[in-house]
Amino acid sequence: MKKILISSLFVSSLLFNACTTNHALLNFKKENIRNSNALQFTKKSDIKISNEPKVQFFASYLNKINRDLNNNKEEFLIGVYLINSKTQNFLQEGFQITLNGKEALDKILVDEKSELIKSLPIKNPWGRYYKVEFEKQEEGSMILKLEKTNFGQTQLSFQK
Repeated sequence: MKKILISSLFVSSLLFNACTTNHALLNFKKENIRNSNALQFTKKSDIKISNEPKVQFFASYLNKINRDLNNNKEEFLIGVYLINSKTQNFLQEGFQITLNGKEALDKILVDEKSELIKSLPIKNPWGRYYKVEFEKQEEGSMILKLEKTNFGQTQLSFQK
């Protein structure tokens, strides 16, 4: 009798779990981020001084997330949170962003209410977000680097 009860509980639990919604993918908006690869192509890193984070750096590689983008450029949505800074503008604070050592072609501030930002799997509500465009890169790995002279640097690695 005990074996039958345990077996029926196991089967019913499998049935209930199989019929539930996958909540992990509910954050993605189909209009902007069209697939579950968004999490795979979004990364975060910090600049630390004396083991304390001073800058949080987020980046999503948009070319892999949204296949409808112009393929003549490499496009990233980056977020930067400068801890204890009133401006929250990494450009005014003297930071540079490069991809494989090359400067960005364009940096556009994205409205914090944008659907693109709302659909990101990793974000910081206090940071500022920018759409950053770079020259087309060859196949292989890409290193997105945020740095400031005499302050520090951090980098994120993406595969093309």
